[in-house]
Amino acid sequence: MTRKIADWLHHYRTIPWVVIVLLLPAGLWPASWWMDVRDVSLSDSRHGEQIVMTVDRQVHHAFRGHWSVTVRQWDGAGWVTYCNAQGSSNYRADARFPVPLTLKWWTDGQCYDLSPGRYRITTRWVIDTALPDKEVTVDSNVFEVRS
Repeated sequence: MTRKIADWLHHYRTIPWVVIVLLLPAGLWPASWWMDVRDVSLSDSRHGEQIVMTVDRQVHHAFRGHWSVTVRQWDGAGWVTYCNAQGSSNYRADARFPVPLTLKWWTDGQCYDLSPGRYRITTRWVIDTALPDKEVTVDSNVFEVRS
């Protein structure tokens, strides 16, 4: 019996190495293997109106990830954090954005009632993988909320 166990362990000792060799390239894949984000743009609006946006994004392979959005306001001397939003989601290649796509939806209702001023948002996605997580970060255009 002991000989059979020893033979089995000797025979299958390479399995962990095979798994590592097969998964190692996944750690080298860029975030763009899962998702490309080419542009995030927000339209100017009036205070109290929905802020409409367009996003040029393509999900190539399904993944689970978490996201964060930082809304910054220009104060005349620099960009000051106005609001932060975060969450997680399952991303799919066949998923589509709602029409119209709004800042309220984009931030899951966490940042949308902006006071008059100039703004820019930064969106960051972290793609949860079995190996090192991959990250995509995109800044939007500068947009204005008027009174």
